[in-house]
Amino acid sequence: MESALRTNVSSSSTKSSKKDGSRWLALDLLRFVAVLLMVQGHVFTSLLDPSYESQRWLRHHNFVHGYTAPMFLFASGLAFGYTTFRGWKANTTWGDGLAKRFRRYGWLLVIGYALHMPALALTRLLHLDAGTVREWLQVDVLQHIGVSLALLQLLALAVRREKVFVGVVGALFAAVVLGAPLVWAADVSFLPQPIAAYVNADTGSLFPLFPWAGFTYAGILVAYAARTARRPSHDLAWPLLALTVTLFVVPVALNRTGLQPYGAHDFWKTDPYYFFFRLANVLAVLTAWCFVEKLADRRGWLDEGTKESRTKIGEALTLVRIVGAESLLIYVVHLVFLHGSVLSNGLEHATGRSLTFGQASFVATALFVAMVALAWTWHEWKKGTWRFRVVQWSAIGSFAYLMLTSQ
Repeated sequence: MESALRTNVSSSSTKSSKKDGSRWLALDLLRFVAVLLMVQGHVFTSLLDPSYESQRWLRHHNFVHGYTAPMFLFASGLAFGYTTFRGWKANTTWGDGLAKRFRRYGWLLVIGYALHMPALALTRLLHLDAGTVREWLQVDVLQHIGVSLALLQLLALAVRREKVFVGVVGALFAAVVLGAPLVWAADVSFLPQPIAAYVNADTGSLFPLFPWAGFTYAGILVAYAARTARRPSHDLAWPLLALTVTLFVVPVALNRTGLQPYGAHDFWKTDPYYFFFRLANVLAVLTAWCFVEKLADRRGWLDEGTKESRTKIGEALTLVRIVGAESLLIYVVHLVFLHGSVLSNGLEHATGRSLTFGQASFVATALFVAMVALAWTWHEWKKGTWRFRVVQWSAIGSFAYLMLTSQ
């Protein structure tokens, strides 16, 4: 999804990555699964014929698709924390690295709002009615991640001590999760609209900080536990399994007692019991990949075998990492392809919700393969920095020109 989810992708072999501990394969696989679910889920929800809505399998599909955002937010926090803790001094000292991080978060905001632009012409944007402005300022996942990670980076710069930082993150986690029902019931109209959109859903925001930032903070707390591990999956697989089971059992048990201190509230959006249940599902995916990585290490699947087999595994894992690293590109391009933008119509405009299961499956598969190919091409092409910068600024200039000259 977002470049905020990015950690440096090495082209070195899997074996060397294991030795230097610079990669966490389970994290890479978690992000890959999130991208796969995102593309497939958006195709089905946008293009599949409504006649399928009465079928039970689609309800299960929508339930699983609902975990795409929690997985992305958790993975963004996990990746941010994993890289930040392993280079704490460098990541809490002003320099080129930090400047690059803040530029990345800024681009998340710019692209997030650009995807929802109600018009291309600047003259029209300056004369929007209040309702349209309200819709434009609604917070989607890109804006959420950009703001939440920028705030976390500023927090790390302010405290400069790992334990203090983690303690504050833990407090923020409790606040946004346990306080969500109260905050959603509060009137935030006194706040400027761009800020109110990050607090609750009054303005129509899909991903306000309450309670969604809890997934990001949870990722950081898990990353803290992995900060010194040479092989995180080996050290954390069983503790994560215990935590996952606890988060499955305890919230359900408490909910069945009828203990509900919040009164009437939106259970599916703000209830802490349901939040922890969703977090348990996300942790279950990470835990499963940790055990897979442990098994692969133990059996020597990544380090042994013929040179040809090691090369094929290494290439596959490199592709998995590139997909995670270029998730911002995939997120933007696949949404524009499906839904269109102020520049053009998308596939949804041409087909509507009319596709059969087979047709939607074909589109989802073809689109995912195309996004993987695009991610790999883009990732390789960026290595020619000056060429990438020329095209990047040319695209920005062209968009600005269209805004100024369109009517």
